[in-house]
Amino acid sequence: MCHRRKQDYSCNTYLGIQLGTQRCRAVILDAQMKVTFEAKINYDVDLPEFKTSGGVLTDAKPGESLANPVMWVKALDMLLNCLSGQGADLHSVVAIGGAGQQHGCVFWSDIGLRRLCNLNPILRLHEQLNAAAFELTRTPIWMDGSARTQAFEMEQELGGPVELAAITGSRAYARFTGPQIRKVYQQCPEHYERTPRISLVSSFLSSLLVGGVASIEFCDGSGMNLLDINRRKWSEKCLEACAPGLGRRLMQPIASTRLQGRVADYYVKRWNFRPDCMVLPAIGIAHSRYVGMLLEKDVLVLSLDISDTMLVHLGEECHKLDEGHVLCHPTIPNEYLALLCFRNGSDARQDLCDELVDGDWERFNAMLDSTPMGNGGNVALHFIERELIPQAKGTLRWESRLNARSQEALLGIEEFDHPETEARALIEGQMMHHRAIAQDLGFQFGPKTMIVMAGADSNNRSILQIVADVFNAPVYEKLGPGPCLLGCAYRARYAFYEHREASCSCRRCRRSRPTKQSFGEFFRQLPRDLRLVAQPQPGCEAIYAPLIVRCMNMCQLLAASTSIHDSRIVMET
Repeated sequence: MCHRRKQDYSCNTYLGIQLGTQRCRAVILDAQMKVTFEAKINYDVDLPEFKTSGGVLTDAKPGESLANPVMWVKALDMLLNCLSGQGADLHSVVAIGGAGQQHGCVFWSDIGLRRLCNLNPILRLHEQLNAAAFELTRTPIWMDGSARTQAFEMEQELGGPVELAAITGSRAYARFTGPQIRKVYQQCPEHYERTPRISLVSSFLSSLLVGGVASIEFCDGSGMNLLDINRRKWSEKCLEACAPGLGRRLMQPIASTRLQGRVADYYVKRWNFRPDCMVLPAIGIAHSRYVGMLLEKDVLVLSLDISDTMLVHLGEECHKLDEGHVLCHPTIPNEYLALLCFRNGSDARQDLCDELVDGDWERFNAMLDSTPMGNGGNVALHFIERELIPQAKGTLRWESRLNARSQEALLGIEEFDHPETEARALIEGQMMHHRAIAQDLGFQFGPKTMIVMAGADSNNRSILQIVADVFNAPVYEKLGPGPCLLGCAYRARYAFYEHREASCSCRRCRRSRPTKQSFGEFFRQLPRDLRLVAQPQPGCEAIYAPLIVRCMNMCQLLAASTSIHDSRIVMET
């Protein structure tokens, strides 16, 4: 007879932990998915002995961004103490989901692995996993761009950026884990040789929780230039192009829906966790944020920040992008996401605001509000930094009367007649560019399309209205706790359903159990806590459809001009 159905799950709680760049955070949700406890540890403030600024060591060389993994260990110890001190019943936690900053890596030592597997509950976590536990206590994080040479070398070994992107979903990037590991191998060969295991920051968090080296999850592994995202296995070619013996230093990658294991006995004895508390593979923070928004296939996530980014659902087709990243989907097996990055984001917006109104955003927004949709046909592109999609640099302005096929189109005009026109042309140009790239990628805009905003500039209502009009879709903002933490806890809740509630194999349960629900189906009734902040105005599609075509023509001209300029430099050198 099955006794599982008599169990009361109403007292269960679910823990989400985020090991971020600047802080370590946690949230506990009850059975109704309501927040009961929150905690955070700010590295700069709460761990001053590590001498960081924004979570980054202050004595790094130019171009380097490094952190000490011992700092992350101590932050986790303090975080759990904080939750316990608030009165959280950690024995009620039945599953833990985690997220870590992408691309960073941790180099374990032999001593560290032995200590990790034999944690003593009498001692604090960082008293055991101290500097001796790691071959490197100055390890690269996602902001580190110092491995450009190694990224180029990996591309050349694989036959070029297109070939590498076909395997891993991305061309080689200096901040990706593969090039960073290669740099350590080249510059610190003795440390690399002594390293038995290498973790991502995400799998490092999972390792701490299970008391053993954890596997790297498919989605976060997609940002390493090492994972074959089609076969979901390490690419032998990429491993060989990176560093010798790398395969034996990496645990085999696993799906985010798998269980990493049970929480280590250390946490049971020290903080009264239950022995059967499940630990999921931690994923990347950007991916967890997407999960936490409980998004469907018709939703596009647009982040307006230093670099603007878009997260787009691709389905089962693994598109090949010249730039941007194709990632394994964190909750839907055998499907993919695209992460697109645009360099010319808030800096370009701030530069023009400074130029036009001395940095007064109230006046700048008033300019946006006083000009009509479509800006009278005046369009501008400001690629101050070399843009990624397409590869282009420069500024181009077209007034409404300018013929796209004329000789004047190559240079455009020097400036518009009115500053209000300049202001709207910048914002509309950016958003039309972003929408066109999403369309080219295959995202289907329709009546169900929603835009969910994130990033530092996502609270600018004047800009959000332009987003709604250009994309012809309602624009929302996420309320409540950070969606990344919610994504961690939601994954923990679904894991408990999948591996406990829906897994009983007795005859009675098999007969009465409904069809197993997917992640999206399981949380369908849960409010997404999205607030509408902008609606598209009537007639916007008719106005912007031809302007978007015009905008892409301008992109092509700037890309061609940039290519010619690059060719001349090569010839001269």
